[in-house]
Amino acid sequence: MQQWVLDAEDILGGNWEETKGQSSVSVQTINKKQVTNKEVGLRFDRFLQELDQELIEDGMSQTERKCLKEFLRVLHNARPYLIQCYDLEEFPRTNNEMEGSIRKIKTRYRRISGRKNWSTYLLRHGRSVAFYEWWHASPERWEQFEELAKKIDRGDWKQMKKETLSAQSEQLKRFRFRHKREVFLATLEERWASASETGTLH
Repeated sequence: MQQWVLDAEDILGGNWEETKGQSSVSVQTINKKQVTNKEVGLRFDRFLQELDQELIEDGMSQTERKCLKEFLRVLHNARPYLIQCYDLEEFPRTNNEMEGSIRKIKTRYRRISGRKNWSTYLLRHGRSVAFYEWWHASPERWEQFEELAKKIDRGDWKQMKKETLSAQSEQLKRFRFRHKREVFLATLEERWASASETGTLH
């Protein structure tokens, strides 16, 4: 079972582009330049077809079959979104930098607020948190932000504000459903009962 994961990692990592007699450094450079979405997609689809065939054939235990079905379900569902980055030469191959940025934002918030949990901060400000941190990282960026803000059309601003509030509301609903489910459902039932009496649901 572990081999399925290793094979998928090998394909998505572009390691099949290795050339004999070259150092690992030169291989990585070649991979970034030569591997494309189309090439990775063809190999990945062939890999999925082979696993689909294994699932049909006999000789696999019930546990292995169950695990393979789940593995294939996840990969088939992720396929449309999984292979998108290979044509972009400067696109990072890992999310290490992104996770480091998130850690810095968390640390800064905890230092300012004194709180360990930053869920409330995220729920209130949502995706604006990362944008603010990026613009605030240097005086030049902040000056650029101020110049751009002066040129924003009032209609565009209202539309962006509406979209942001909608996204934050959706995020808040998901948080409440996950962490405060009973209270959240009880509130919905009360609203529904009230709406049934008045004939409107807000």
